[in-house]
Amino acid sequence: MSPANNIKATAVILGGTGDLGAHVTKIFLSEYRDHFPTVRITTRDPASTKAKELAAMGAEVHAITEPMDDVVAGATVIVNVLPTAACLEINKALVTAMVKHGVPVYFPSDFASDYTLGGFEGFMHTEWINKTALARETAALSAGAATPLKAVTVFNGAFLSWLLDPYRSLCANVHANTFTALGDPHTRFAATALPDIARAVARLALLALDPATRDDVPAVVHVYGDNVSVAEIRDAVARVKGVEKGPIEVGDVAAVKQRLRENQPPTLMDIVDYARVLVGQGNIDYSENNQNELVNPGQSLWKWRTVEEELRSIL
Repeated sequence: MSPANNIKATAVILGGTGDLGAHVTKIFLSEYRDHFPTVRITTRDPASTKAKELAAMGAEVHAITEPMDDVVAGATVIVNVLPTAACLEINKALVTAMVKHGVPVYFPSDFASDYTLGGFEGFMHTEWINKTALARETAALSAGAATPLKAVTVFNGAFLSWLLDPYRSLCANVHANTFTALGDPHTRFAATALPDIARAVARLALLALDPATRDDVPAVVHVYGDNVSVAEIRDAVARVKGVEKGPIEVGDVAAVKQRLRENQPPTLMDIVDYARVLVGQGNIDYSENNQNELVNPGQSLWKWRTVEEELRSIL
């Protein structure tokens, strides 16, 4: 399934110099430049080194403080990779501008794990409560728009580079060869490299813009680059480093979930334990529920980066 080759679109990437945002911008400017001859990004600091680098690649750089009318005008795809707090500040103006200018495709800032599957009713993390509120507001403000707004939420599991970063990881200090798991350490979960998330977004944008494939793109998309367990990460580290398999400290997923239920409101850092519960419960195993073939059939467009490949680049 391929979108029409003659699609020429204008992409706006909100937060285009951020960790994920910069990857999205670069993929649109390079691998998908033929389809997106105009790529516009917003940033807090248009004079930053990263903003200048992306401008040199061809991006139009705008300050996030500019009127949304000016940022959105002429756009056919909006990719929002702003932090949730920033989204709360601009969402009404953003959606109003998208409706006014007839933007047909929008990717909200939900890139990560599908938090709706965890069974956190009544004690969901504030971050996810806010994301849910943003989705409802977007749907309400865009209802009845002259040009229907197709909002596509992309869940990609863990960010692969973050997963293997000892300061951000859910389960591993790969440099120290130590690992942690909630529940069965053989439970698999999705992890996706940032450039691969960007490629998936670009492909979904093209599919959603083509009338022949627009309806094939669901409102919620699950993709993954690799589906691994803590035990498999531990084994891969041993292979790559040529060392004995490190220890796995196993915790009680039910006990952690109960603590989160009882300790309300949650702290900002509690989001890590919420995510670890999702992993331990098997909620981030996307092997049976994914759109990988939709965005990258048979890995014919690119090869998804694996955990072991990432490890070989950092160890």
